[in-house]
Order: sequence, then structure tokens, then C-alpha cells
Amino acid sequence: MTNLVPFYQQEFVSFRNFLVSSFSNGSIVNNGQLTFASSSVPNNTQIANVLASAAQTITAFNIDTSSIVVNGIATPVSGGVSHKISLGTASILVLLSWLLSGQQ
Repeated sequence: MTNLVPFYQQEFVSFRNFLVSSFSNGSIVNNGQLTFASSSVPNNTQIANVLASAAQTITAFNIDTSSIVVNGIATPVSGGVSHKISLGTASILVLLSWLLSGQQ
């Protein structure tokens, strides 16, 4: 989760630390704690938005932006849905679409 630290450091000058507190079975769900200086703590939506923004550029692991929970509250994030596929998969989908469109 150290991949996320630069995103929070860039967004919040009061950011201090990111600590992973637990994983669920299969390491699918990660529970973490962010530490901020007491003088300036961002709200839940701001924290979730940084995570959602990071999801678009981080490749080491996947972040399901529809499942972000901050302080026990499901937090809606701004922005659209992001899906990553490989160039090979995209090429196959384009080829399949082309072949099927020729069937009409």
C-alpha cells in the first residue's frame, strides 16, 4: 500500500502516514488507517476521491472504486468508472466486433 502514499502526500499537506491494519480472506479487502496532522483533517469524500483517482494510475493492484468505505461509511467518489484491459484483449474485442458486424 506504499503505492498510495504519494497520492495522499500530494493532495494533503497534513498527511502523515498510511498503515495497513488488516486484510480479509484472500487479501481482497484492505483495511487501512490514514494519519493526518490534527490541525487539518480531510473529510471522508476527499479521502475517497484521492483513492479513486489513484485507482486510475496504479497497476500493482486493483482498486474497486465502487466499494470504497471511509470511517465505516460507503463513500461515493467523483469521476467515472475505470476499467483496465490489455492491448491483446482490446484487439480481440475489436476483431470480434468487426467479424460480427459483417454477419448482418
